Amino acid sequence: MLNSSKEETIEMPTIQSKNSALTNKLLQATANLSPRELENFVNQAIILRAKRNAPNVSHDEAELLLKINQGLSPKMQRRFDELVEKLQAETMTVREREEFLRLTNRIEKQDAKRIALLGKLAEIRQQTLDEVTKDLGIGQF
Repeated sequence: MLNSSKEETIEMPTIQSKNSALTNKLLQATANLSPRELENFVNQAIILRAKRNAPNVSHDEAELLLKINQGLSPKMQRRFDELVEKLQAETMTVREREEFLRLTNRIEKQDAKRIALLGKLAEIRQQTLDEVTKDLGIGQF
């Protein structure tokens, strides 16, 4: 006679593939990146995805993609992040404010170059700038 108050359940072992384990490790590693470093990492991942989806990317496109995704050096990014924190906390000295303005100016110039390069990429691909940025997953400017 079976006891109806007890149900037997069989637990199925969870099998995690090597790829999903690696993905989890990568996600954990990115948790410690600064916002800018994370953005650069994501951009590089997008380039990898684009190369897999369109393995026949021309040399010119590949060169443009590399230039588009160049960010600040990690040291400079860390310093910029520190200065942003000081700005938000309202603890920035006059000297730090001058440094912050220089770095901000540099970043803005770099972004302007990036937009110009995206324009060239759009021309090569015969797409609009919005289409290219959407394809690359980098949003709008």
